[in-house]
Parts: sequence; C-alpha cells; structure tokens
Amino acid sequence: MPKSDSDFINSTDPSQEYELEDWLAKRNGYSSSKSNVDKLKKIINEKLKKGVTAKNVTWAELDAAKKNNPEWFADLDVLVHRS
Repeated sequence: MPKSDSDFINSTDPSQEYELEDWLAKRNGYSSSKSNVDKLKKIINEKLKKGVTAKNVTWAELDAAKKNNPEWFADLDVLVHRS
C-alpha cells in the first residue's frame, strides 16, 4: 500500500511553503514569518535530511526532532499574540 503524499514534507517547493507555515504557527506556536520558514527548511535539509536532498522526511520525523532536539528549533521566533 503506497504511503500518503501528505505524510511527507514538500519543503523544497516554494508553492508548498504554506505547509511549513501551518506546522510553525498552528501546530507549534512559532511565527510563520519568511525567516522562520527559511530556518525550518534549513533544519529539515541539514539536520533531518543530512544534506541528502533526495531523502523523504515525514511530518512525524519533524515532530520527533522537535521533541528530541529542541535546541535545533531554539532560533525560531515564537508567535506573538496581540491584544
């Protein structure tokens, strides 16, 4: 049975950046700014993919990385709630 494409991060495709923005802001409380998206792409490409661009990474792997390696995400800006 093929795996669902929605399980995988399509971070290299600029038209799919909304998925990274959603992961940042809606699921993890980070700002969905362009700089944060770029930082998240770097985490994905350098830490999870280890420079192997052909490697597929799942959202579950990204969630596990955040849990197990919080220092990787320390430079991300948090979402600011305005009153």
